[in-house]
Amino acid sequence: MTEPQILYKSLHPSLYTLADDGRSLNFHFARCSHCGGLSFPANAPGCMHCGAVIEEADKLLLPGEGTLLECVTLHVALVPGMPTPSIAGDILLAEGVVEEGVIAVSDESVLKPGMRLKAVAEMEPGEGVYACRFVPMQEEVSQ
Repeated sequence: MTEPQILYKSLHPSLYTLADDGRSLNFHFARCSHCGGLSFPANAPGCMHCGAVIEEADKLLLPGEGTLLECVTLHVALVPGMPTPSIAGDILLAEGVVEEGVIAVSDESVLKPGMRLKAVAEMEPGEGVYACRFVPMQEEVSQ
């Protein structure tokens, strides 16, 4: 007998979707038709760089990766249900595009500014959704 496959949905479908590998996430970006800059998310009201109307932009699905700028361990939940302690960081996703993200490591000391991170799905079985978490890329983790 096989286990029934549970289908999870993105907690924020306008921001990210599950990649073909079933673990990594792809992010929804928009490339401005006026200045060529990338904006995130793709449904932003205007280009982050020049302010042009985003509806005229090309929509792109790109790997959820970025460079860690800084991080902090949070001992108080920022939103209801957020486990503590949690590690949050500012992540450079593309030129001029910095977003805050939750980083799924147990100890902030393994993180260094400039290291590459990738977005992965964290399944929430009771909810039937997956959330976005960042993890260091394998080559960045020292054993």
